[in-house]
Amino acid sequence: MREKMELKGWLAASRNLKITCLGKYIDLGVCVQYQNLLGKFPRDQISISNAEYVCFLDGYVYNKEAFLCPEGFGRWQESFACSLSKDPASHFGRLRGAFGGYFYDKETNRVTAYTDHVSNKALYYYVDGDRWILSNYVDFIVRVLRANGIAGHFDETAARYMLSYGYMLDDSTYVKEIRRLLPGCYITITPDGADITQYYKLRCHEQPMTEDEALEKLDAAFRQAVAREFEKDKEYGYRHLVDLSAGLDSRMVCWVAHDMGYTEQTNIAYSKLGYRDDIISGKIAKKLGHEYLFRALDDVRWMYDVDEMTLKNNGAAICHGMTGGNRMLQSINMERYGIEHTGIIVGATMTSYCRDRAAAYAKPRYGLNTYSTKLGYTFDEKVLAQYETQEEFAMNTRGLLGMQVSYMTRQNYIECTAPSADVDLLETAFSIPFEYRMDNRLYLRWIEEKYPGAAAFGWEKWGGVKPKRSHIFFRKVKTTQRLVAGYFSRLLHRPDPDSMNPMDYWYERDEKVRTYLDGMYEKRIGSAVLPRELADDMRRLYEEGNFVEKSLVLTVLSAVYLYFEDGTVNG
Repeated sequence: MREKMELKGWLAASRNLKITCLGKYIDLGVCVQYQNLLGKFPRDQISISNAEYVCFLDGYVYNKEAFLCPEGFGRWQESFACSLSKDPASHFGRLRGAFGGYFYDKETNRVTAYTDHVSNKALYYYVDGDRWILSNYVDFIVRVLRANGIAGHFDETAARYMLSYGYMLDDSTYVKEIRRLLPGCYITITPDGADITQYYKLRCHEQPMTEDEALEKLDAAFRQAVAREFEKDKEYGYRHLVDLSAGLDSRMVCWVAHDMGYTEQTNIAYSKLGYRDDIISGKIAKKLGHEYLFRALDDVRWMYDVDEMTLKNNGAAICHGMTGGNRMLQSINMERYGIEHTGIIVGATMTSYCRDRAAAYAKPRYGLNTYSTKLGYTFDEKVLAQYETQEEFAMNTRGLLGMQVSYMTRQNYIECTAPSADVDLLETAFSIPFEYRMDNRLYLRWIEEKYPGAAAFGWEKWGGVKPKRSHIFFRKVKTTQRLVAGYFSRLLHRPDPDSMNPMDYWYERDEKVRTYLDGMYEKRIGSAVLPRELADDMRRLYEEGNFVEKSLVLTVLSAVYLYFEDGTVNG
């Protein structure tokens, strides 16, 4: 199984732990390290081991020149290590890019492990006394725990998060002893214990400005974010791989980049044949003269990839959430590309997850932005207490911990990012008065006034109506038509014409898929790892729920299988 699902990543551990179970490793004297990296940006990566420290960074950095200093002999890698050792919080706050890694100070035996502002590069950790493990994959850590005879225990809270939200709301994983380092944080590990420091937190901080000023600030920040990620491709001579759909988010990344001169793009799209994502994305790519690759989802083979997706996304999000994207990326020759440029949470950044100001600035509460409310779970109020408003809670959890989980899967093939992962764009967007962002007001105005050509194509969210403020009436008419069509599709047991991947229909009509997934459920639901009450809840959700709810259950069962039943962690 694991040969077929090799993970691209790394693990570092204290020397009193054996990591030979992962394969060939490096003995760094004070710690040991395994790595199987993409290596897309070798001049950005850091791997130094000298008499003073061990320094490791995976990923890429936009502003390396800002860290060059005499103490680092004018070299990026040494300058980075020097800056980090002096003032970690300031150091990480100034970095721009997608990065994760650690620094081992040999004099103090202090380990500092870190992730970037939005956790584009995920980092998980295990700490127990003088034993510690760091990695971007839970699977690597649990395999090392097993090899060293260290017991791990099932975390029911993580399962309940998944069965409700489809993603984690905090640092939980399915193994209690393993935690995720949250966005904008670094952890300091010493012989006396471990402490977490948050150097950045996304907050809403409105500033007085006119709508015209907001428009100009947003456009400038978006273009800066686009320039940073596309210039990184150019620095290494890569062609640009850019997602494209019938939505606005990836469309605007593609369009703005083209407007800025980044025209050597390969656009990729996937959906069922004949859906708007198929038709509209192809028209946009043709208009811009880009290379275009499309993958149809109608063969439904991607629906079998439950374990593979759970392994690759650390069980941090619903296993079918990336639809056929994993299969799409598998089919591409990635030697030509450095970064996959996505539109992930661009819309949430430009607008909001909340419907109006009252909802956005209300005290945070549970129950919104969920995949299922059937089980009615309640969670610790301490999670909510970390956020001042509902919008902050939604953006930090649904956005950064939910939607961005697909990065973990994508990073097995290619580096990936979106303008919304740029902290300077985030800061600009959430300084804009909510009234301008609400209901796509500023977003649509930005498109119409700055990039009118992008508004000439239909918008999936509006049923194919063009994303123009003057077309609001047509949108309402189309919405009514879509609701009626959806009702009759369900009544007549036909595929929803308004869905890029009508999973309920495919599950019901494809006997092979249904047999495979139901068989997986039946085989795994009786696991002794699952508390009885939780197992009863999962039975109810799977047997009474729609396909998405079944998928939530399959994700938890897959995590139990991978991390416990498959001989990975001792229960």
